[in-house]
Parts: sequence; C-alpha cells; structure tokens
Amino acid sequence: MHGNLAALFEPRHFDELGKAVVSLLVADMGRVQDPAFAPVMPPGSPAALCERFPAEFSPTGEGEIVGLLRTAIEQSTRLHAPRFLGHQVATPLPAAALCDLVSSFLNNGMAVFEMGPASSAMERAVLSWLAQKAGLPSRSGGILTSGGSLGNLTALLAARQSHAGFDVWRRGLARGPALCVFVAETAHYSVARAARIIGLGDDGVIGVAVDEKLKMRTDALVEAIADARKRKRTPLAVVASAGSTAGGAFDPIHEVADICEKENLWLHVDGAHGASLLLSEKHQGKLTGIERADSIVWDMHKMMMMPALCTAVLFKDAKKGAAAFAQEAGYLFATSGDDDDAWSDIGKRTLECTKRMMSLAPYISLRAFGTDLFRVHVDKCCDLATSLAAKARARRLEVMTEPECNIVCFRPRGMPSGSVAGIRKKIVDDGRFYIVQVRRPDGIWLRCTLSHPLTTDADLDAIIDAVVSSVEDMRRVPPRAAPGPKS
Repeated sequence: MHGNLAALFEPRHFDELGKAVVSLLVADMGRVQDPAFAPVMPPGSPAALCERFPAEFSPTGEGEIVGLLRTAIEQSTRLHAPRFLGHQVATPLPAAALCDLVSSFLNNGMAVFEMGPASSAMERAVLSWLAQKAGLPSRSGGILTSGGSLGNLTALLAARQSHAGFDVWRRGLARGPALCVFVAETAHYSVARAARIIGLGDDGVIGVAVDEKLKMRTDALVEAIADARKRKRTPLAVVASAGSTAGGAFDPIHEVADICEKENLWLHVDGAHGASLLLSEKHQGKLTGIERADSIVWDMHKMMMMPALCTAVLFKDAKKGAAAFAQEAGYLFATSGDDDDAWSDIGKRTLECTKRMMSLAPYISLRAFGTDLFRVHVDKCCDLATSLAAKARARRLEVMTEPECNIVCFRPRGMPSGSVAGIRKKIVDDGRFYIVQVRRPDGIWLRCTLSHPLTTDADLDAIIDAVVSSVEDMRRVPPRAAPGPKS
C-alpha cells in the first residue's frame, strides 16, 4: 500500500518492481514453452472471470502488484506457448514487448511532432521501408494505426474523398450519388463494417463471389460493377484480400488492378495478414500487383511478431491519404511551408489524436535484429502450414485449400458441423492446444494459424493426433436413442 504518491515515482521503487515483473514474465515464458504445458487457454466462463476480477477497489489499495499481475497472467491465453495455434495475433518478440514498456513509460502522444519527435521520425522510417517492400512510388506515405479494422476504415475514407466525384468531407453523402464498394464474400468483416460506417449502407457493400480456392472471381467482379451501374449506384472502390481471414487466400491483385484501372476505381488491398509475405523471396509472388494499389493495410502484429496493435496504412499517393481528414485544428497544427505533406503532425492523417508510440517496437527491432530475421520467420510459418496440411491429408482429414500463407483449415471427412465444433471444444478443454474454427457455406472447419517461432513438426503431429483421437472417440460412442413417447 502506498499512501504517498511521490514514493511510487522513486527510481528505486520502479527498479525493484520492474525486476520483479520481468522475473515473473521470464518464469512464465519458460513454463509455457514446455510441450506438456496446459492450459494454453485457461478455462472459465465470462461470469467466473468477473468473480475472479471483482469490481472492488478500496480507498487504500491492496499493495501487492506482483501478485495481482500473476493472477492476470494465469487467467490469460498464453500466446508464448508453441501450441497456441489460434487467432491471427503474433507471439511478440520479447524485445519488442520491452519497447512497448518504454513507449508506455514515455507516453508521447504523437498527434503533433512536438509530442512525439523520436517516434514520429521512426514512424516515417518504418512506413518508408514497408512502402518500398510493397513497390510503392516515392510519393507514397501513410500512418501507423491501431489495427486492421481501423486501417481499412482509414483507407476507405481516403477512397471516398478521392473517388466519390464530389467533396464528401464538406458536403456530406446526401449531396452526391449512392456509392458502393466491392469486396470478396470471404473478406474480413471489418471491411463491410467500415463501408457502413462511412455511410454506404447495406446496399453499398457488394459481395463478389469467390472460386474453389476462396479467391475473388474477376469475372464476377466485372459483372457486379456493371450491375451496380445499371442500378444507378456509383462504384467507388474494390477491396482485394491478401491473406483472407477465413482461409488465408490471396485474391488475384494484378487482375483486380486491371479492372480498377479500366473502371477508374480505387484499389485497396487488405493485407493485414498476408502483406508480410512481401518480405519473403519465396512467397512474395502471391502479392503480384500490390504495387498498383491505391492503399494497403499491413498488420505487423501478425507475421512480424510485433505486440498488438501495430498496423500500417500505406497510400500510393500520400496527399490522397491526408485528404481523408482535411480539417483545421489550429490549436494543434501549425502551418509550415517546408512540410508539404504534413507528415510530422501525424494527427492530421489519422482518426487517432493521442496515439501511443507504436513505431518504437518495429523500428528498434528492425535496426537491432535486421530484416533477415523477419524473412526467415515468414518462410518458416508458411513452411509449417504446408507441413500441417500434408500431415492432415496423410491422416485422411479433409483440407479446405492448399495453404498460401500460415493458415490451415481442415476437418474430418463426412462429419457434421456440430461434431466438428465438438472436436474443437474437446481439444481446447484438454488445454494442450488452442485452435479455432471457421464457418463456411459447406459447414465448420478447424483452423490453425502457425505464428510461433518455436512451434515444431512434433507439435503439428500432436495436434493431428489429438484431432484424429477425438474423431475415433466420437465414432466409438453410439448415438443416444431418441426419447420415447410420454405415457
């Protein structure tokens, strides 16, 4: 307990507390890396967890910070366990996590340059490097923002301002034609949500059919654009996926770019998951044509091992990106003739005003460890996915599509969706693995995302064994007899 606020700011107190917290994390890291560790996702209902973390705060406090943090760690999903094969969130580099500690300690806001001088310069450097990897021209630019959902919204706002045919920002949507965007049926839900947020409504989000590999069909896109024009809607943009959430599919970006060029539409590539394949000589061909995109979203907290959230929104033309938020805020932003794209006052180009120093972790990591570290990691994740798909087929499991990145979807052949969901629940309840599921028109599939640097072939064998064992257990149990009629 500390009644004296000044004592909490004493360097010695911070030193002792910091060492204790880091020691707690180090011990947990060693524990969860054991293949026998369980549970990767701790059990407990929302109600039970609310009881574990009650909304009771005394006037004087409990004092034991390390104990409280230990409880929080024990009740959290362990992404540092090599058998975490669940959602598309990276196991963060420990050094990058320490950068986040520094970011939180410094707490530089970043709306204007003077509130984030170092992080603003680092952000410009990181964005420049990412844009170079994407093949964007020298006039490109962008921002770092809090996640792919906000990134997609930012990109569509820029598309609306650039391609609506009138100044939506100042005149409002009611003064112009009905706009629409085109997205693959498998696109992340955030794209359709963003389109609705910017005022396009249900009719303004037009789904485009995908092929058997879950890729956008360009013939269906052409038909959808023509049909929209017949219905007196004004096509605005096409969103292509690079590593879709459902199955990790990559739309044919180059072909989609041809259509956008012909139809004068904004091309946005949602590369939140798969843009990191640009770092791989082996896999970057799956993103051919991305250099023609008007905007790109790239999550570094997925395949680049950065702590969440750390998303880049890249624009082929930096000025068009900035135009999405063209408004005056004289109390914040000073006008400077030598700063033509206003890059240093980041608040001009993003929804966020006070923004954490999210450039610190990627910049320091790239400088300290080099770019090859990330290239090797991307290649390994993709190789593990290919291996997992092969192991699944070898055990007579059905694989949705040949993996293009680090996402694999599979299931037992001929098993109803309810049983597939039951297998997933049994595996998660067992605790040694955390996997998720995805629902497609043809039913439920098990889905694994390979992101952990320490996941091995033995871990892949073990998850396939667990699935097959669960299937055999289910098939051994006879179905329940239907209840007879009541007497």
